[in-house]
Amino acid sequence: MQTQIILSVIDPYILLAIGVALIAFEAVIVSFVLIWFGVGFVITAFISYIYIFGDGIWQIATASIISFILLMLLRKKTLESFLKSKRDISDNFLDEKGIGEIKNSKVFYKATYWDIDSKIDEKEFVEGEKVVVLRTHKNSATIEKR
Repeated sequence: MQTQIILSVIDPYILLAIGVALIAFEAVIVSFVLIWFGVGFVITAFISYIYIFGDGIWQIATASIISFILLMLLRKKTLESFLKSKRDISDNFLDEKGIGEIKNSKVFYKATYWDIDSKIDEKEFVEGEKVVVLRTHKNSATIEKR
């Protein structure tokens, strides 16, 4: 003998309230998941005004299907647009031109010891000499005489 679970039809206002609550809760956790379930419930509430569902299971199933479709189609795009910076910040304080000093056959610049770029002859520089650091990259510094 099979038992059938029947959920009475959910009032569209309750569906709308669930949707609005999920959207509002999304503002607190910012995962961009609940918002799509909230939108799914809101759309299902509007569908419930037009179409009479047989029971509440179909309403919840409709809301879930709409939510999953929206989640798969729009979540990634929404995350990218919300998390993208308005300004392009390329602040690399180590890759700025400045003055360094030769110490222990390395360039002491911005409190870091850098290898002298392999294209430059180290013998041109003497211990304690101040040099102009043109560029830093990985572990080496491009320098020139001051």
